[in-house]
Amino acid sequence: MVGRLAFTRFEFWDWRERDMVGLAREAARRGLSTVIFSGNTFAEPLVDPEMHRLALAHFADSLRVARRVGAGLLVAHVGYSRSHLSHAMQWEAAVQGLRAAGTLAAEARVTLAVEPLNSTIDHPGYFLDSLPEALRLIREVDHPAVRLLVDIYHMRVMHGDLLTLLPAALPWVVHVHVADVPGRGEPGSGRVPWSE
Repeated sequence: MVGRLAFTRFEFWDWRERDMVGLAREAARRGLSTVIFSGNTFAEPLVDPEMHRLALAHFADSLRVARRVGAGLLVAHVGYSRSHLSHAMQWEAAVQGLRAAGTLAAEARVTLAVEPLNSTIDHPGYFLDSLPEALRLIREVDHPAVRLLVDIYHMRVMHGDLLTLLPAALPWVVHVHVADVPGRGEPGSGRVPWSE
C-alpha cells in the first residue's frame, strides 16, 4: 500500500513482530526504504536502572536490524514512571540509559529519536510527556546520536498550542509524526492549525 500511495519511505513499530527478511525483500522490490522503527519497548524502561541491561540488549539487536534494512533512525522510549523510584532517580536513569544507548547507536551510525508521549489520553503514567522536558533531557544526555522525535498529536494533547514550543526544539528534531487533535486523524480532521 505504501508504494501504491507514491511514498518511498516508511516506518513501523516493533521489528520483533515482523518477518524482517520478507519485509526487506519486499521493500527492495518496490523501491521503498525503512526510515525508523522502535529501538526498545515499554517492557524495558530506561527510567529504571535495573532494566538498562535488557534495554541495551534490545537496542543492540535493533541496531543490527536497522543496519540490515538501512534505517538510520530508531525510536527511543524512556518508559512509564516507576512508583518505587523518585522522579530524580528516574530522570538520572533515563539520562544514563540514553547515553549508553547513544554510544551503541553511534557505533552503528544510527541516531536515536527520543519520543515524548501524552500521558492524559493514550499513555497515562508515561514518564516523558512534555516537549520542554524532552528537550531538557536531550540536552542533558548531550550525545550526538540522541535526538528528538516530535509527535504533533501527542504534544498537542499535552500542550495545546505548540507554536511557542517548537522553535526551541527544532534544532534537535530528527523525525516528526503527524496526526490531528482530537481523534488522531489525518491533518485537517481536527483543530491543529497546520497552515501556521
